Amino acid sequence: MYRVVICEDEKIFAETLEKTCREIFARQHIDFHLTLCTNGEDFLAAFASESYHLILLDIDLGDINGIELAKKIRESDREAAIIFTTSHREYVFEGYDVNALHYLIKPVDATILERLIKAAWHDTFQNSFFVFKSGAQNQRIAMRDIISLETQGRKVAIALVDKTLYYSGKLTEMLDELPKDRFIRCHQSYAVNIGNIRELTRFDAIARNGAIIPISRLYLKTVQKAFLAAMQDV
Repeated sequence: MYRVVICEDEKIFAETLEKTCREIFARQHIDFHLTLCTNGEDFLAAFASESYHLILLDIDLGDINGIELAKKIRESDREAAIIFTTSHREYVFEGYDVNALHYLIKPVDATILERLIKAAWHDTFQNSFFVFKSGAQNQRIAMRDIISLETQGRKVAIALVDKTLYYSGKLTEMLDELPKDRFIRCHQSYAVNIGNIRELTRFDAIARNGAIIPISRLYLKTVQKAFLAAMQDV
């Protein structure tokens, strides 16, 4: 699930930006969750309970400068993509201090925003990391290193090239947090990272490391379609 937060204190602009974002995500087939905040206090509270992949942040919030908010966020999160929105061009150079993805002048150009969102989704979500709790610790693994996922009792075994980690939860819950065009359900108990599959047979997916993952008849066509799409992108 691609998590997005908009922080904008002008009601009309906030509603317009939210509508535009929802339309973009629908066109790009991105499964998302969007949070709308109307002031800096709500924005910081949202971050206290959730992490986000994309931040659309107004600089002129009234109660606090958006640049200062971004600096607070960067103290604990260096990965989230930040896009600033404002009516004032003089802030543009300050955005570099927090490694902002871009700086958009209101009213926001929807075409430019869509290009930025698509790029941010690929860079900070589709090609990034998966963070989960394993026992008493948080584990951080690169999505590209995942070979397959397998339900084992009340846990999901995450097969990497050289080891196996365990996610406490259901396979369906884990798949909700991963890119749907990359992690494909292939069996009642299995899913594969389609980018790490080198061959398909009638009953199995053969991974780059030689691992063999079963494919049930129910999911065969879905896996074949995803495999062909992945091959075309290489």
